[in-house]
Amino acid sequence: MEKKHAHVDLALAQREQKTLLCPGPCPHMFDNRQVNQDVYGLHTKGEIFEYYDTLLSLTPMGSDSEMRKVYAGLLTGAEKYTKMMLQIWVEVCGLRTFKDQDGVYQEWGPPGDFMMMRIVDYVRKLEKKLNTRIVYQHDCKRGDVAGTQTGYMGRFLDDLWDKLGIKFSFLPYDTMNVTPYMGSDVALLRENKHKNSIPPRGLNLMREKGKGIVVVCKTSNDSGPEYQQEMIASRGMTLEDCVAYDVNSWTEEYDLNYEGLSPFGLVVGSTHVSTGRMRSLCPEATLWVPGFGNQGGKFENIMLELIREGKWNGQGAIFGSETAMMYGYQEKFGGTGRVADAEECAIKGVENFQKKEYEAYQQPEVLDAGIKYPF
Repeated sequence: MEKKHAHVDLALAQREQKTLLCPGPCPHMFDNRQVNQDVYGLHTKGEIFEYYDTLLSLTPMGSDSEMRKVYAGLLTGAEKYTKMMLQIWVEVCGLRTFKDQDGVYQEWGPPGDFMMMRIVDYVRKLEKKLNTRIVYQHDCKRGDVAGTQTGYMGRFLDDLWDKLGIKFSFLPYDTMNVTPYMGSDVALLRENKHKNSIPPRGLNLMREKGKGIVVVCKTSNDSGPEYQQEMIASRGMTLEDCVAYDVNSWTEEYDLNYEGLSPFGLVVGSTHVSTGRMRSLCPEATLWVPGFGNQGGKFENIMLELIREGKWNGQGAIFGSETAMMYGYQEKFGGTGRVADAEECAIKGVENFQKKEYEAYQQPEVLDAGIKYPF
């Protein structure tokens, strides 16, 4: 493959930021209006407020001006908080890799899509302002038949050029993830010929536009093993092993390797012990490793899945920490409990993560596997 893809950019960005940490800029909607107001504030003016107030006026909420303004004020606060965290992570902590969560934005209703669009746009403006590369990834877990999946890939990874002749993308993400349980069609690697011909959009996005596609494999969910570790008798492997094996075979079949990395990745969580099996089955993949933070994931569960040799030794993964990084001021994450201390706690949270990460690389089993600290 001649096109440098997002996972190579990701590995280079990690070397610049000196950590595999990948925070999640995800503004959660809390369970009580007062709690949301305590975290985000209730704004009543300014460009962002006017934007959401106008947007909501075009919805069925438009006739209830009181509730519309409350909701617009909370949306404004959530956007401002998320941008504040991104600015701290990028400009103060020097981070360059992030992964947001589609479901968090969806909970805000249709305005959540607009908030997500505005946050992605803010990231790209930060990128230009600092003349740097920020790798922004989207956790959306889409998996469907080809005719539907092509729409999801167009939404999150592509622009409007091929269909409408408009060179614009509302959501210019670098990578997205897919669930493979409806079959290999979810990756859109081959032309699908039914009533309408569907081009191999996933393959084209990787080859021509340098995008990355991450396949759900071994999740961090407590219930993940219920299916993922079940044996597939016809193949003599567990379901999660089959997924990793197939993703590697796609990389080889379509010659997608670039400088030792595939544009394909795997979700491999940090809450269940991993022995290096996924890496052996899919050696060139970049792993999305969720579970740090709220789910109680541990470094020792995942370190043996890192790359063990060559140019990217010690890399080949992102360590995702969403809630713990986004709301590091909360006492359960070691913070002071005061929203006003969000910046101070965010900086300390990144520093603490990097310290624990370094210590994880020094463990005997990691050193014995030949895995080196890459920073």
